[in-house]
Amino acid sequence: MKRLHFAVGMLAAVVCSSVQAQTPLKATIPFEFRMGATSFPSGDYQVQYSSQVLTVRNVDGDRHAAMSLTLPVSRMQPPATGLLEFNRYGDSYFLAKVWIPSSTTGASLPKSARERELAKRITPSRTEAVILATK
Repeated sequence: MKRLHFAVGMLAAVVCSSVQAQTPLKATIPFEFRMGATSFPSGDYQVQYSSQVLTVRNVDGDRHAAMSLTLPVSRMQPPATGLLEFNRYGDSYFLAKVWIPSSTTGASLPKSARERELAKRITPSRTEAVILATK
């Protein structure tokens, strides 16, 4: 009986934490960007992070969407709003991290082959991190 109570308690904790993490973030991204092999035009996006899976979907009516496994990351100070962090190489932007509002945890995306290739070719002075606040 104790095992059943423990299992039910653990299941409830997992469900509650995943419900909280599933609140979508919305952002207007003013530049074209890539997430993995998928290219996105500038526009309004919905970003959803749950259980180490990140989903990005265009809400302008276009059918641009992508899903990726992520790695957990943390920071010392939680942001007041959600943040999207991009790596910029010249004129190319790649979604790199998503920070959850009021939380020290976030998600980091693995670099795609295209991003790794650009990182090797572009001089460090032409690379930067770009951070956008979500709505």
